[in-house]
Amino acid sequence: MIVILILFYSSFYFLFFEKAKWLKKTTRNISIFSGVGVVIIASVVFSWYTFSPMSGDARVVRYVIPIVPNVKGQVLNVYVEPMTKIKKGSKLFQIDPSSYQFNVNKLEAQIEQFKAQKKLAEINLVRAKALVKTNSIAQSDVDTWQANKDIAVANINATQAALDSAYWQLEETIVRAPHDGFVPNLQLRPGNYVTAIPLASSMAFVSDESSDIVASFSQSSIRRVNTGDEIEITFNTIPGEVFSGKIEKIIKVSSQAQLTATSTLPSLTGAPVNDRWGIRVSLDDATFAKSLPQGAAGTLAVYTSEGKALHIISKVTLRIKAWLSYLTSPS
Repeated sequence: MIVILILFYSSFYFLFFEKAKWLKKTTRNISIFSGVGVVIIASVVFSWYTFSPMSGDARVVRYVIPIVPNVKGQVLNVYVEPMTKIKKGSKLFQIDPSSYQFNVNKLEAQIEQFKAQKKLAEINLVRAKALVKTNSIAQSDVDTWQANKDIAVANINATQAALDSAYWQLEETIVRAPHDGFVPNLQLRPGNYVTAIPLASSMAFVSDESSDIVASFSQSSIRRVNTGDEIEITFNTIPGEVFSGKIEKIIKVSSQAQLTATSTLPSLTGAPVNDRWGIRVSLDDATFAKSLPQGAAGTLAVYTSEGKALHIISKVTLRIKAWLSYLTSPS
């Protein structure tokens, strides 16, 4: 657009100096004409960037969930295909359940053993209570069988808690989709060994939970942008079309101004900070927004509540950009 403005102003040179000859081609007149042009174009560009800024790094972002199983083991089966949409709760892969099933069986057997001990203690306790009435045994014998019964009950409760955990671990050998979505890059195969360490993700899962459109701006160009301002956006994958929406949030944070808990003092180099601030927008067509693929990139223009006469520059520029996308679209 700046080139167009320069060409448009240059056309006045031919009108004033060549065609109508309103001005003589002297060094003084040409210098004044050029200086006025620089001031006018610079003023227009400054006002344009202030009241209707544009960003070339708009993109569609979605949650990417690292799939880390809650149990470890060798993979027996992989149930998904890459780039294939699946529903929440669908099977992703299964870990060998043999060791977890063995643990369940062992704990179930222990519970049966403790139940038998409890039953024996109850029988002997009844007998002891009857015998103590005839002074055939001491009260301490009754107390012993009561204690044996209480120990058996405690063992049953403790083992049941461990069994519940074992049941859960056995169930977690089947890893399921955390949400509707798809697996973009599937490298997991039967025979791989997976762990429950968060840093060792088995696969990445792209969730359909939300589909946000974000863009970044320089801190100077975003100073007059407010929540609720209208926007227009064009996507590289959809040439020739412009979509409208509104700003939902302005994210005025940056990584270079972040302080973390550490024993090291922050290092200040004196270099200028050029971090950009972001905005999140929503399209008027919510159904279309949900259908946009993750990573879809484009150009976004914001129309502030001031300088509305200059909005036309961004509107024209954005539509030129939309049509130029045909030149870079795959055939």
